[in-house]
Amino acid sequence: MSHKFSDFMKDLEAEARREGPKAVAEMRAFEAHFKLAAELIVLRKRRKITQRQLSARSGIQQAEISRIEGGRANPTVATVFALAKALGGDLAIRARPAERGPRPPRASMVRRESRRRVVVAARG
Repeated sequence: MSHKFSDFMKDLEAEARREGPKAVAEMRAFEAHFKLAAELIVLRKRRKITQRQLSARSGIQQAEISRIEGGRANPTVATVFALAKALGGDLAIRARPAERGPRPPRASMVRRESRRRVVVAARG
């Protein structure tokens, strides 16, 4: 049995994949809670402030900040925004490459349909 967290997460992901799409979705939600928690902790510590100080700056109760940082809360967008703003950060959604499925067409790709030439262009 491994003692590394990264190995634990790999094992957890493999188990979720064996159990099916619902288990994978639950695992992704679990990961999202801990990723948010880690990012808030890092930002707060870089700013060298306590949870209590963050509470005073953000208007979010210290107990709720503790639950969020512990991955035990499901904060609203408004709560996350208030914390990010108080930490001098911002709230953003980042796109990442799809894990599976067809790749988007390239602007240079050409295909023939009904004896016509059609250029398939990817949107930026």
